[in-house]
Amino acid sequence: MITLNTLTTRTGHTFDDHLDRTLTIPVLGGIQAQGDLIVIPADLLPGVPQPVEKWEWVPAEGSVLLDGVHPHMLFAEPGTCRFRGFPVSLIFVDWTVFEATAPVYLMHPEHGATGLAPGRYTARRQREWRANAFQAVCD
Repeated sequence: MITLNTLTTRTGHTFDDHLDRTLTIPVLGGIQAQGDLIVIPADLLPGVPQPVEKWEWVPAEGSVLLDGVHPHMLFAEPGTCRFRGFPVSLIFVDWTVFEATAPVYLMHPEHGATGLAPGRYTARRQREWRANAFQAVCD
């Protein structure tokens, strides 16, 4: 079972003081949100594009899945998760797709961590409608 303490030890990344570092992080399938990031199983979204270039493995130190004031980091055991962003910014979303064969974790200093069950996911940044245009939300 993984806790915030365990993730800090494995990754070197820390969490804000208001978070309880001893609680177990559940690993769930399905839609999950973390601040301005939402992660959706790819099979729930028709038309999720295939990556246009080669996949990248998530390194041991993790990868930035979404950057804002504080980055949302994706962590996985070596060789268990690959990801690919898309170079073309779509009208409503920035697409990132990742596939995992073992549980992976999203970490954020303010929000803690969420565990994702093995599967294929797409990550999207929160958007707000402002004066006839979408604006990215960054936390």
